[in-house]
Amino acid sequence: MTRLHVEVTGSGPALLLVPGGGGDAGMFAGVVPLLADRFTVITYDRRGNSRSPLPSADAPVDAPAQVADAVEVLDGAGVEQARVFGNSGGAIIALELIARHPERVAAAVVHEPPLVTVLEPGAPERAELEAIYRTGLRHGSMRAFAAFGAMTQDDPPAFFRSAAGQAVVAAGSRAALAVGGLWRHLTGRTPGTMTRMLTNADILVRREVLDLCLEFEADRDVLASADVPWVLATGAASVGKPYHRPARVLGEAIGVPCVEFPGGHTVYQDTPEEFVDALLAQYGELESWRAQG
Repeated sequence: MTRLHVEVTGSGPALLLVPGGGGDAGMFAGVVPLLADRFTVITYDRRGNSRSPLPSADAPVDAPAQVADAVEVLDGAGVEQARVFGNSGGAIIALELIARHPERVAAAVVHEPPLVTVLEPGAPERAELEAIYRTGLRHGSMRAFAAFGAMTQDDPPAFFRSAAGQAVVAAGSRAALAVGGLWRHLTGRTPGTMTRMLTNADILVRREVLDLCLEFEADRDVLASADVPWVLATGAASVGKPYHRPARVLGEAIGVPCVEFPGGHTVYQDTPEEFVDALLAQYGELESWRAQG
């Protein structure tokens, strides 16, 4: 069994926030206080990330295992049914939660899943993720994580998009981890969110990019017929990114709306107030659909 780090804040109906690749519960630090007066907000470090170590090196990190963890988190919090928000890889987990356990989902917003398997062969979105995966195998996870980070920025400078720039960022990240590790050893301090994200680079680029993006196939028929009010969502600033068109294509294929959120891939960090306003408005609409249906 995987020992999961779970954080529960606030009171009211349950809201499960599922972080994307490389992240953990700390990714939602800016929005949890804004939501906790309305919801019991539950988030967690996904298996193999940060404070949720894998029980063994070969333990699975694929969608079925991740969904089982999400159900375990809800069970541990004593929650029968929750509103769900998933971003990026967490959005793919939210999709599978809808498909496999619709009875546990009151409503869901599935934000920018990098579901490149719904696209045509040779799609540039798939090629970009494959390039990140190959970079990890050839040049190491930190170099690939730098490329991943550039991909998730709305408009990164040319330096961060270049191979040379990403090599410099990777070297700096490795140095920061080494110095930070020594400092924490001397002071007893625990690592912050950014440090934890860097330590998650290996599982992200070597395993999750493959299992949750390049190989995952959504069950379109089950999703189309799921008795759950849910929508796909993409950010206004994410056009052209590997996680924008897949959501639009999937939504059109199965007849599920794909709505526009403000900002880009990490809007919940960049402009938390705007994100919360959009999320609350969307849950309000979903709950109206449920009441009318």
